[in-house]
Parts: sequence; C-alpha cells; structure tokens
Amino acid sequence: MLNVIFAGITPLAGGPDGYGYRYRSTQDGDSVVMNWIEISTTGTPTGATDDWCSGYSASRLYYLGFSFPFYDGVTDSISICSNGTVILRDLSTYLGFSNYALPYTSTSAGFIAALWNDLNPNGSGADDIYFQSFSSCPDGYSGACAVVEWHNVPRFGGSLLMNFEVILYDNGNIKLQYNSAVDYGDATVGIQNSGADTLNDYYMEYVYNGNPSSHIPDSGTVIMFYYPVPIDYNVGALEVSPSGPIDVAPISFRATVENGGLVPTTSTAVILNVYDTSSSTLAFSDTQTVAIPETSTVEVTFDPFTPSPSKVYRVEVMAVEPADTVHYNDTASTYVRTVYLFGEVVRRWQFPDIGDGSGYSFAGMTYVPDSGNFYVVSLNPRGVLTFDPDDPSGTLDLSSLGLHPFFGGDDYAWGIAYGNGRFYVSHFGYDGSSITGSVIGYYDSNGNLVDSLDVWSNVESGGYMAGMDWDASTGLLWGVYGQGSNSIYKIDVAAKDTVGTFPNASGGTLLDISVFKPLNEVYYGGMHVSQIFRVSYGGTLLEADSLPLVVGMDVWPECTSPDDPIFLFVSLNDRNNTLLKVATGHTCGEMTSVAEARPSTPPSSVRVVGRTVEVEGSAVLYDASGRLVARFKDSYTLKRPGVYFVRAGGRLLKVVVR
Repeated sequence: MLNVIFAGITPLAGGPDGYGYRYRSTQDGDSVVMNWIEISTTGTPTGATDDWCSGYSASRLYYLGFSFPFYDGVTDSISICSNGTVILRDLSTYLGFSNYALPYTSTSAGFIAALWNDLNPNGSGADDIYFQSFSSCPDGYSGACAVVEWHNVPRFGGSLLMNFEVILYDNGNIKLQYNSAVDYGDATVGIQNSGADTLNDYYMEYVYNGNPSSHIPDSGTVIMFYYPVPIDYNVGALEVSPSGPIDVAPISFRATVENGGLVPTTSTAVILNVYDTSSSTLAFSDTQTVAIPETSTVEVTFDPFTPSPSKVYRVEVMAVEPADTVHYNDTASTYVRTVYLFGEVVRRWQFPDIGDGSGYSFAGMTYVPDSGNFYVVSLNPRGVLTFDPDDPSGTLDLSSLGLHPFFGGDDYAWGIAYGNGRFYVSHFGYDGSSITGSVIGYYDSNGNLVDSLDVWSNVESGGYMAGMDWDASTGLLWGVYGQGSNSIYKIDVAAKDTVGTFPNASGGTLLDISVFKPLNEVYYGGMHVSQIFRVSYGGTLLEADSLPLVVGMDVWPECTSPDDPIFLFVSLNDRNNTLLKVATGHTCGEMTSVAEARPSTPPSSVRVVGRTVEVEGSAVLYDASGRLVARFKDSYTLKRPGVYFVRAGGRLLKVVVR
C-alpha cells in the first residue's frame, strides 16, 4: 500500500522541452484517447524492406498535402523508415537499426521515433508500412492529417506482428498509437530536431531501453506531442516541492509556476492545498499572488505548514489566471509524509568550509544525552566537533574535548562513543604507508585522558578500531575493526578485554556502529560497503539501504510523544562534509526501555521547575529510551523538553519537562 500511496503524481503534460513541446499519455493517466485510423486497406504501401528509409534508400518522399510545423521549421513531405521512425529534417538521411537515447547528436535528421528499433517489414508474416493523407482527419479532428501505419511488422528475428501508427496534424501535433501488443525489447520513443539543435534541448524522450518502465508502450497506449502555439495567456504550475519524507516541523512548500503566453500577468493567484489522505480532509491552505513575466517562470514560497506525525499528505498547487483558457497544466501535485522508512534521508546539512576547505573532515559520531549534543570526530582540523541536532548548521563547532596524541604527529582519531560518563575515542597511527598501532583512549567528560586500551595487544593487531558505541544495557563498548578481520567486538573497558563479537552482515569494512537496545536493534555502515544496515540485537540482518560514504552514526532518541519518529544522525566523508538525518523506521512508542516501567506520581521530594529537576539527595536521570542522561545531587537542568525518568530513593519516577 505504501508503494502506491507514495509514488507521487505525474503532471498532466510531460515537458516542456527547449522549444516548448509537451506530451500527454494514457500511461500517465492523461485524458488523451485512442482513435485508431486503419489505412492498411486504403493507404499507399511503401514496399519497405529491412533497414530501409524511403528518402535514403529509394529517393521517395511522401507528401502530406499541407505544411507541417516541426520545431523551428516547416515541411510538406516526410521520409518513412522501416525501423519505426519518420524523418522530417534532411529527408535523405538514413537512421540505422540500432536505436539511441535522445538527444541523438550524430545525425542531421529531425525525426519522430514511434518505435525506433530493429524492425523488419519483410519478416515472416509481415505486411508493410502504409501512408495516407486526409484533408479532413477521420479521427474527429477538424483539420487535415497524415498517417503512417506499421501493419503487422515484427522485430528482426521476432514473431510478434505489431500494429502502430504516427498521425501528423496540420496544427503541428503528433500522435502515436499502438493497436497491438508490442514486442518492445529495447527501443526509443520520442521526437527531436536535428542533432545540432539538441544543444537547445529541442527533443523529448518518452522512453529509452525500458527507462522509465512505466512508459514501455503496449496495446492501447496513446502519446500526443503538442506543438507549442504562441498565445497571450498560458499560466501553469510546473512543480511543487518537497516531496517524499519530511520532518515533523514547520515546512514552507515551494512551487514553480510559468507563464507560457506572450502577455505578462500582474496578479496570478497560486493556491496551495494540503490534504490529509487518511481522512480526505483539507489540512492546510494558502494563497500567494504573483506577477509572472511573459514566457517566464517564477518560484512561489507558501506560508509554513506544520505536519502531524505518521501522516501522508497530498500537496496540490493550482495557478489561477482568469484570462488563461489553457487548463491542462494549471495543477501540479505530489505527496509528502511523516511516515518514515528505514534508510530514508529526511534532512541534509553540508559544511564545505570546515578546516582548510578541502573537505573529507568527518569520521565517527556519538550522541551525549546529558548535553543533548552530538560529537563527531574531525580529521580536518584534527579534533572533535559538536552540534545541536535541532540546529546543526547554526551550532557545529569545535568542542573542548582534547585528544591525546598516542602516536605523535602520526596520530589519527576515528571512532567516538559516550557511556558511563566517559568518552571513548579510537586512535590509530599512520606513517604515510601503513598503520602502526591502534589505541582506545578513555576521556572524562572534561576531555582529560584517564586511561587507555592498547587494541593491538588486547583485541586484534594489524588494522585499527574504527567506529564505536556504548551499549547501556550491558555496559560494554562495541567497536568495528577495520583493515583486518572486519569483526564487531564487544569490549569490557574495565577489564580491557573482549567478551565476544557481533555478526558483520555487510561482508566488508564497517566504519561506525550504533547499538540501541530500546529498539532491540543495531545499525552500522561504511563508506566502502556503501550501505547502512539494520540488524536485530540478536544478530539477524533485517534490512539494508544504499548510502555511500558513511563514516559515523548514532541514534537520536528524542521523544516527546509515542508518535515521534526516531532518527539516526549520519556523517559522510565527502567533499562537502555532509551530515544526514536518516530514518530508523521506528517511533518512540515502539521502544522497550525504562520508559515502560509503571509510572508513578512523583512525590514531593521530586519537583520539576521549568527544565530543572530537583530531588532530595542523589538521583539518576534517564531519557525516554532508557539512556543515562546524568547522575546528580539535589538538582539538574535539562537542555531540552521531553519525557524523562528519575531514579531516586529506590523508585523510578516519570517526569515531563516542557
């Protein structure tokens, strides 16, 4: 069901291309109808042979009986080709049996590709290609038209006999109709002017070699290409964005509207309607009034709309101009949703100016509940950056967490994890040609080195410990090992020894990991495996999604209601230093954690004043996912609102900070 709802809507007219052609198609749900004109018994047989064009092979042209406008020229005759094409420019040109994508620049021909492929009118059971011109078109059009019909023509070596036709109307429109099953295989369907003019985008490709698959023609398919006729007013909505997954936060939709006419508008109303698909009700509406110069486009930004969690919305934009009599292009629509699927990128931030501006700065990442910030290792400059996940672009900065140079000038940090009040940072030595060692440094919350673990002596040698995460449910540090066994180790940091491993379903080198017991899941990924993986806490691979250049990740467990989605923040090692907000596919209500403990009314010894939690004596504070936020005495001030749990006096108490 999701795949159907979220697929989006194709606009009523494809295009325009650089000249202004558009198309409508039955395959896109457009209101263009089949009116087959059968000419195999009344038309002129061409006597086509294999790999044949009438103008090139027989110096024979077929006269339309009217002047036909095609792009920036006019023709009164055509060349018909056996391989599913009609030539309207440079009529002595041969188009080969091998089809190409449009634009096809290696030709001087301007042509229509009804089914450009290796067809054979001389094949077994084949009939011929026919031509006929009409002063009054028999399909109901009031003007003149000319028809080219491929009648019972198979692909070369094929047995399926196909019937399809091209109709040329005296107003410049072009109609393609398919009246039988189509032995498609691979083919090109579309129109283009001469190869030189494709620099001006004078072409429209409908399908090439099966892409898009929704445009592979079949029996009953009709495609109409519309010649751009200059008119005074033709206002339309081209696009509305964004589409797909969006944050549960105020969003301003944007629309591109055009004026294809020759007269500028002064007060065109552009209407936004947002519909809740679950109840078929209007959730939001806004109208902006804009002036649109002639033959121009304008971007329109609407007032913010705040979506609700777990919703699918249909977003419709309509351009309304009273003088406009062309209405097929007035409306554009799409779908957005706050239902998130694993691996979907919901937000993206880029920081190309970090360090010396050469990029490739980010490495491992961890979330620190007591500050509500993420910490990400930086390779350029060397150190640790921090940011507020509510505003990464405005808060990303170097942290005060200093790193010990275990390997002198050859020391590089990669992974970082936070747990039990400490930071754990993985370091390795690299002398320019090989790795010389690997160490995990233990740092207190102020960045002071308090201990370390020699990875080569206690875990594995030859490679390096990369990304890490703290498993609060077991008090173990999990780390992914690179350029060696590619194992995922569970480490007892006090004993400085491994206590087991976790399956690596990627089959390659991982660079970071996030362990999240409240969802009974583990997430990991790497820049070389080019994926992120969702794995059960027991080690079963549940899902994988494409995501290249991953070097760091951790779960952001912010929960203010059960409907709130849970996200991963992911760092990429790329030129633009990219941070991503990526969906886990879960909501807060799915977590199994300390939050499921029976809530009790806080006694008078526990109070919430603003964002400060006050207790008598010592207490431990957890977030809604069960992650430790702080150990404190008497009072603790939280950075952000939400649902929390306080363990004080032997009781677990729920508190809500607003």
